[in-house]
Amino acid sequence: MPLLSPHQPPHRHLPVRAHRAGLPRVIALTVGGLLLLTGLYWWNLISSSDQLRRETLNQAQLRATQVNNAASEVISMLFLNIELTTLQLIDDYEQDPGPAFNQKVAQITHQLPAGAVLQVGVIGADGYLEYSSLGLKDKVDLGDREHFKVHLDPRQQQFFISRPMLGRVSGQWSIQFSHPIRQDGQLKGVMVLSVAPDYLKQALNKLTLASDDSISIYRQDGALLARNKHLEDQLGQPMDPDRPYIGQGLRRKGNFSEVSPLDGVERLFQWQRLSEYPVTVVLGLSKPTVLKPIERAIAEDQWQALIATLVLWSSAAFAILLLRHLQVHVQKRLAIEHLALHDQLTGLHNRHALLEHLDQLLGPKGRQRARFGLLFLDLDSFKPINDRYGHATGDAVLKAVAGRINSCVRQEDFAARIGGDEFVVVVLQGIEQTDAVTAMAQRIRTSLAQPLMIDGQQIRVGASIGMASYPADGATADALLARADQMMYDIKHGSKAAPAVGELVTA
Repeated sequence: MPLLSPHQPPHRHLPVRAHRAGLPRVIALTVGGLLLLTGLYWWNLISSSDQLRRETLNQAQLRATQVNNAASEVISMLFLNIELTTLQLIDDYEQDPGPAFNQKVAQITHQLPAGAVLQVGVIGADGYLEYSSLGLKDKVDLGDREHFKVHLDPRQQQFFISRPMLGRVSGQWSIQFSHPIRQDGQLKGVMVLSVAPDYLKQALNKLTLASDDSISIYRQDGALLARNKHLEDQLGQPMDPDRPYIGQGLRRKGNFSEVSPLDGVERLFQWQRLSEYPVTVVLGLSKPTVLKPIERAIAEDQWQALIATLVLWSSAAFAILLLRHLQVHVQKRLAIEHLALHDQLTGLHNRHALLEHLDQLLGPKGRQRARFGLLFLDLDSFKPINDRYGHATGDAVLKAVAGRINSCVRQEDFAARIGGDEFVVVVLQGIEQTDAVTAMAQRIRTSLAQPLMIDGQQIRVGASIGMASYPADGATADALLARADQMMYDIKHGSKAAPAVGELVTA
């Protein structure tokens, strides 16, 4: 840096005062600039890392909800099979309680995995065991068991799931699935299917989970029925009554986070009650496992930042390297923000981006613009596509639908996938007539009516579309979305004969 004014002639020797006055100032400015630059850099790096952790955990909670939805369906089907088996045994027992019934029991137990059914029993109306697939040696009084007493009251539920208990005949831990045998409203007995908790544990282990994840099944009173790990340690143990999923509250599902006292692992829990049975499924995703790849990336970024900072403080000339590193970091941040605002499957904007866009349109500057419209799309009968062709095909259908929607909207319009098979198209900015919104909806509907070519197969999918316009249908994002959602719901459930969708089309 020159110490002379450009208008002064150069001198061969500068006064010492000029050196003393100029050099400390340069050093102070350099050190101050480096301190400010380094502080801002590390603040930005730490803030971005914390934000990335929060976003990762939020995404993990969403994934926990999706996984638990699927797990709950599997468990509901498992319990339904047990219930239907119990009803079939009642029919067989009422027709012939003799040797023919023994053959029926043998057939049913052989259809299930070895060791799944510990015993099939019939308790008489007096509370004594009348029949056992293990054989009757002594007269066994089961009148005090909850799976018998509950059926004394005809107003109670028919199909009952007991706490895990030690069998007086089998001598093993079992869960009693029971159903009353009634004739003309009178209790004639109770059919009991004793299932090993380990059978339910094996069913839970088949779900795709990481090694540190957990999934459990609880009764509403907190009794543990099954868990994919540490099951034997917890059978018969009382549960903390403060757990949010214990009892019969109004909430059907929820989330919480805590460190497990069994193994010391912190998990993100998602719980939901089954609608058909009085049990709750609790899924726990290991927080360290969720954050492991993120922490590795953050550690790598911080190590690189440390090296860059040391190089920078070694010589002011290396400040350019730090600026370059900041530029790269900003680019990474922009990439992360892009992922945060877009749906990873379809590439459309996500719900967060949609709400931000609506806030801009409804803000002080946005209100001065022309009116705009909003379309709420929900695919018709999308679930049968997943059930028939698999989730991979379902994902391909969602991608194809997103492509169709993109081909219909204009450049200034805004398309988003807000979850599952629900899409929102905002926009139609600059429209002046409601007919333009209707025309756009019809264009999308016509496009989606054409069969989709997925893996060499033609699949049909339709959509119910609700519409709203600003300012006629609301002045806030929530009001407009609610209006369009309600209209879509009315269309979907109000038609008398919905077209067949999700079916294979022959070429």
